[in-house]
Order: sequence, then C-alpha cells, then structure tokens
Amino acid sequence: MTLETLCQQSNIPESLIRAVVTQLGDWETFTQSAPDISAHGIDGGFHGFIYHYETEAFAKANIESIGELISEQAQDLGYDSAVSMIRAFRCFNGEKLYDIEIFRAITGKNSRHFEPNILNGLAWYAAEEVSRAYCDAMECVNQ
Repeated sequence: MTLETLCQQSNIPESLIRAVVTQLGDWETFTQSAPDISAHGIDGGFHGFIYHYETEAFAKANIESIGELISEQAQDLGYDSAVSMIRAFRCFNGEKLYDIEIFRAITGKNSRHFEPNILNGLAWYAAEEVSRAYCDAMECVNQ
C-alpha cells in the first residue's frame, strides 16, 4: 500500500493522513509504527507524539481536519456531540474537563487551563485513527 492509496481509500481527510505520516517521520516509519499504534495506542512513545510541545503544535496546525473527523465519528458512534466523544478518550480518564475548554480546543479558540492536555489528546486521536485506517486497509488487502 502507498500513501496515495491510503488517502484515496480512507474517509480521513487527506491532509490529516499526510500530517500524521510527516509527524512520525516518513512513510516507512509510519508503516512500521502503525501496527503498534493501532494495537496499543500512541501513548507508548512514538516520534513526534511524545512531548506536549509536539502534540500541541500538531493539533493546532491540524485542528480543522481533526474536528471534522471527530464530528463525523461522534455522530457515527452515537455520541450526542464531539465534545462528549472527546470527554470519553482514555487519556482523559478521571480528569475533570470542562465542555467549554474542549469546545474551545476543537474550534481553535483560545483555551487556557486544559489546552495542553486536550490538544495532546486530539493529536493522539488523529495518529491512532490514521494508523487504524492503515491497518484496516492492510488486513483487507491480505485477506
């Protein structure tokens, strides 16, 4: 599978797929990392998604595409809103998040107190979804 094929076959915005691949390093690094990210999550420490300064910058630069994907998935998965889906992210387990802070983060507004954690979660979400899309496509090809 090539990057172009993944972009064509996936319902994830192409710009977000390309951004995740670039953030991880390159296509080869992405294809090697995607199975681990998909199976275990990105919080295990993958290049470009380790430090908050990396994940914040990534999320801010790609917030429109991330918001588009979350909105679509929230509806498909039966959440009442994108905010409620984000609140359910495993990385926020037990953390008191305010809806307004989540909303501000996903709309690119200036969020103060929780912004680093929310943006980190959004960056991880994007990387995990792109990795999952790649792995799903590869399983289809291998069947």
